[in-house]
Amino acid sequence: MSALLRVEGLEATRAGVKALDGVSFTVRPGEVICVVGPAGSGKTTLVECLAGEREPDAGQIEYTGRRDGLAAVLQDDCPPGRAKVGEVIALFAGLYGTRGLSSHLIELLALGPLLTRRFASLTDSERRRAQLALALAGNPELVVLDEPTAGLRDGGGRRVERVIDELRTGYGAACLTMDDLAQAERLADRVVLLRRGTVLAQAEPQRLVRLLGADWALRVPPHVPVGEPPDVRVLRCAASTYLYGGREALERAGRDLPGASGPIRRTSLRDAYLVLSAEPVSAGPPALTGRLVGPRELGVSS
Repeated sequence: MSALLRVEGLEATRAGVKALDGVSFTVRPGEVICVVGPAGSGKTTLVECLAGEREPDAGQIEYTGRRDGLAAVLQDDCPPGRAKVGEVIALFAGLYGTRGLSSHLIELLALGPLLTRRFASLTDSERRRAQLALALAGNPELVVLDEPTAGLRDGGGRRVERVIDELRTGYGAACLTMDDLAQAERLADRVVLLRRGTVLAQAEPQRLVRLLGADWALRVPPHVPVGEPPDVRVLRCAASTYLYGGREALERAGRDLPGASGPIRRTSLRDAYLVLSAEPVSAGPPALTGRLVGPRELGVSS
């Protein structure tokens, strides 16, 4: 299937610092792609480039859909405060020649009570939902959203997640940035793991998790001496030490570690990110030891 959006070798600077360094990925029709990384990883700079708000220093962005088929919402985007939500939605629908939002979407986003209110009176959660409504009013083929649920309470976040989940069939595709790896694991068809402006890996969430080579994980405080337990991979981070392996191997290791803070849990996308971005905590031993799959084997693209 041909890509709806193709990003190749994107480079950009922000405040004199390289924010994107050779970022490449695609978005195909019907996909939800989550670009995930912590603050400072380049996510906002990437969305600004995709939205045309920032000119990249190098690389290429190719959108192959219809001319007016891409909609982008940046975190600080907002219509004038005196404008009413319903009026702006109607204006956007008129500009794009669409019928506006379906009653189903209005219900999903809980927009009914907001339609007669002015943007200046909205809470952060209400404003974010109204922003998403404006992006969808033009019936886009591809929606680009920067941290769409950041700062939302559980109810508002779940509503936005349900709308994103429906973008696959109702609109076409979505490209999201976020720092919540658990949310990305729930929502994404594919994830692009970003760190310091560089793509660590990209693939289906469960594929990345499986490539860890371990189904279970155990967290240990960083001050507890772990050593080299058999059949266990040890990842030493500044705030915690993580043990990866089979459940029985972790149970054996945990019995010898009085500081183990358990419980033993299933591995997740967050573990894949931690392993991929592992660096030595100091000039001492390497951060990642053991016989399970290491970062080189995890560095997959799709």
